[in-house]
Amino acid sequence: MKKRYSILITGVNGFLGSKFAEFFIKKNFIVKGTVRKTSDLTFLKPFSKKIKLYYADIREKESLRESFKNTDFVIHSAAYASDWGKFETFYDINVNGVKNICELCIEFNIKHLVHISSTSIYGFDTRINADEETKVIKNKFPYCVTKLEGEKVVKHFIKNYNLPATIVQPGVVYGPNDRTTSYKLIDALLKRRMVVGEKGKYFMSPTYIGNLTQGIFLILTKRNISRGKTYIITDDIKMRWGEFFGLFCKALNVPFPKISVPAWIGWAVAYISEALYTILGIDSPPLITGYRVAISTSHFHFKPGKIMRELGYKPDKQIEKHIKETVEAYFQWKRQR
Repeated sequence: MKKRYSILITGVNGFLGSKFAEFFIKKNFIVKGTVRKTSDLTFLKPFSKKIKLYYADIREKESLRESFKNTDFVIHSAAYASDWGKFETFYDINVNGVKNICELCIEFNIKHLVHISSTSIYGFDTRINADEETKVIKNKFPYCVTKLEGEKVVKHFIKNYNLPATIVQPGVVYGPNDRTTSYKLIDALLKRRMVVGEKGKYFMSPTYIGNLTQGIFLILTKRNISRGKTYIITDDIKMRWGEFFGLFCKALNVPFPKISVPAWIGWAVAYISEALYTILGIDSPPLITGYRVAISTSHFHFKPGKIMRELGYKPDKQIEKHIKETVEAYFQWKRQR
C-alpha cells in the first residue's frame, strides 16, 4: 500500500498557505496547518473538514511543537509580508521564526522543508533575465532585509545540520485569495485611485499561484535533486507593469489609470508620507511607500531557468485567464464578507 504523506503548512489561512493546502488535499496528502487564534479562516472554509489546524505562532517555538509530530514535509509560508511596519516585527517573524522552524525540522526528522522566500531579496535595480546567481543589492526595506536574513538561517541549517531543505524565490505572486497584492490592486482600480509609476514601462516577474504550487510539488517529488538548492519560480513571462495592470483593467472593464508619476516624484511623496506616518505612529502603510516605488520604477524580471532545467518545471503562461479568475474570486470574496 502506498504511503500517504503528511504535510504541514505554516500560515495555512493566508493566500499562499490556503492554495498550497487545497492542492495537497487534492493530491491525497494528510494536510495540517498552523494559524493564529486571531486568523481569518475564510479561505479554508471550502475544505475545512479535510485539514487539521493547530493554533501556533512561529515566534513561539513551543507553540509549534505539537504540529510537527508525525509530519513528513513542511512548507514554511508564514511571514510578515508588507512594505510597511516596524523592523523588529519583521525580524521576529521572518528571521527568528525561520530559526524556530528549522530547529523543529531537525528535532522531528522532517523529510524536507520548503522555505518560501522572495526575489525581492536581491534588491531593486535593472534586473532582466536575472537568475539565482544575481548579485544582491543591499537596501533598507525591512521585508527585503529580513527575508534575506531568513534565507541565511535556512542555509546555515543546511550546511551545519544537514537540514533537507529547499529555498523558493517567487516573483510577484498573484491569483485567487491574494489579499496582499491582487485584491488591493483591484480595489484601487475600481475606485480610480491607482497611480502608475513611469507609465508602467518597467519589466516585472508575475508568478501565478498555480505555477508556484506546481514548482513546490516538483521540489518535494524530486527532493534528491532539489535538496540544498535555491530556485526562482516565475511565469517565465517578460511583461511590463503597464501590461499587467492593463489585463486587470480589461477583466474589470475599467479604464487604465490616467495618473502616471516619474520616479523622482514617487520617491519624494514616499519619503514625506513615510516620515509623517512614522511621526504619527500610524500602523497602516501610506498610499505610496518607498518599496512600491522601488519595485515599480526599476526592471524586476527573473527567469525560472534553473528549476525548468533541473526539475522539469513548465509554467502555465495563460496570464489573462488567471487574472480573470483572480477578479472573479475577488468579487466572490467580497460577497462573503
